[in-house]
Amino acid sequence: MDAHATNAYSGEIFDLWDTYKKVVVKDLMFHAALSADVERALRARFQGGDFSLLDLGCGDAQVFAPILRRIPPASYKGVDLSDTALALAAENLKSLPCPVQLEHGDMLSALSGSETYDVIHSSFVLHHLATEDKAEFFRRAARALAPRGVLLLVDTMREENETRADYLKHYFEWIEKDWETLSRAEKDAVYEHVSTSDYPEPLSLLERQAREAGLTRLAADIPHRWHHLMRFVRA
Repeated sequence: MDAHATNAYSGEIFDLWDTYKKVVVKDLMFHAALSADVERALRARFQGGDFSLLDLGCGDAQVFAPILRRIPPASYKGVDLSDTALALAAENLKSLPCPVQLEHGDMLSALSGSETYDVIHSSFVLHHLATEDKAEFFRRAARALAPRGVLLLVDTMREENETRADYLKHYFEWIEKDWETLSRAEKDAVYEHVSTSDYPEPLSLLERQAREAGLTRLAADIPHRWHHLMRFVRA
């Protein structure tokens, strides 16, 4: 278990904008499959689309926006640490037929108020937190979920038998082999970002933290290598 403090993470992946866009567009991290999983989860829970949504680490919302146009929420609030990302999110979300609120901030602070939401969504953000801060995230998310609410958490997770060092080794070997569309410089930039900012946990640890916070994990998530969608409801 790695408890390295990572709360200073500032969303700097958006400083590598061209590389980030290529990773998403070329579907190198299974964004398409994970997005389909998220959409199915929303439709299963909210057939009519009448739900309030908090999107933590919303980024530019490019991947999420098409889903929300097909199953629009009653309200959307996005929070991110990158001003670049928030400006792009405003453009990508402007066609939603609901109020859209975008705020600069971190995911823990966004959960510190008294507001509740039907859906809390976060994609590839939680792994930036220290282990103890991940536990605090689940505690705050449990308090912020409305009755029948659902937490949709997309993230990278270590295999149960992987240390962080093993994870980085295996993940980088996979990138080196399969991310052929990235240049040497782009791969090196990704390695630097992941090495200094990514602290994924095993699925079992996250499930335990969520359970201790009063959340129950819904089964049947399908992993895409180290990338998962986990769904939680209030116990």
